[in-house]
Amino acid sequence: MGKGQFSIVNPATRQCARLPSFTVNYTHRPVGMYPHSLSGEYRILLAPHDLDDSYQVYTVGSSQPPRHIHIEIKGLVVEELSPFTTLLFHHNLHWCVDNMITVFDTTAESFWEMLPPDVADQFVMNEIYGAALFEVDGMLGMSGLNAECTSVGIWAMQNYESKVWAFKYRVELPLAELTVQFGEFKPYCCRVPSSWDGDVSILLQFGDWLLQLDMDGKVVASLRRHKGLFPTQHRLKQTLVQHSFFPTLEGYVVNASPFI
Repeated sequence: MGKGQFSIVNPATRQCARLPSFTVNYTHRPVGMYPHSLSGEYRILLAPHDLDDSYQVYTVGSSQPPRHIHIEIKGLVVEELSPFTTLLFHHNLHWCVDNMITVFDTTAESFWEMLPPDVADQFVMNEIYGAALFEVDGMLGMSGLNAECTSVGIWAMQNYESKVWAFKYRVELPLAELTVQFGEFKPYCCRVPSSWDGDVSILLQFGDWLLQLDMDGKVVASLRRHKGLFPTQHRLKQTLVQHSFFPTLEGYVVNASPFI
């Protein structure tokens, strides 16, 4: 995002293009992108800044403005949805917000809520304490820190329809040692990405450092980060199919900024 406008980027094919200006404005903001299973289109969900306004859906590559959709959101926490924490899984968009999981059904275009793992006595399932959603071994996964930030818990939903969570890992963090060596710990930047072969690691931010830890809590890689760089759960797939909508967008480039 720059100068009040979003760009869409495919890091694997190194394609980049600007999205129309109406995808980010004073009334709406993008909170998630998804492939629509019935039409084959890629769509962007736009959330209103004013909760009394309606949600919108924009079809990527279309010259038409976003269309308004009517969604019942009574009792749901949706004002804090963010494009930086969304997870696309099982054809639905997921966010962890205020100790709940908010889900957007991309086919029915409706919201519903899902309970996180019931571990309030051990871990804090809140994004402030690093609670995050990810995909692991084909299942919906979730991670969270304990209140002392000395361990990370990792769960997997073994059956998406029944919404049953199973505990997978508990990783002890040498918090005092890492703080002395790298700086202040920032729990909200805790992420647990998994690779395509199923390996799981932990990304943590200490001061200006981004650290990668294994399941034994040992540092296996470190990066002195630049300002504005944050860990994410996104994975690159080298065989990703190129998307036909890119050439239809303004400012379409390949192997150019932001890559060089």
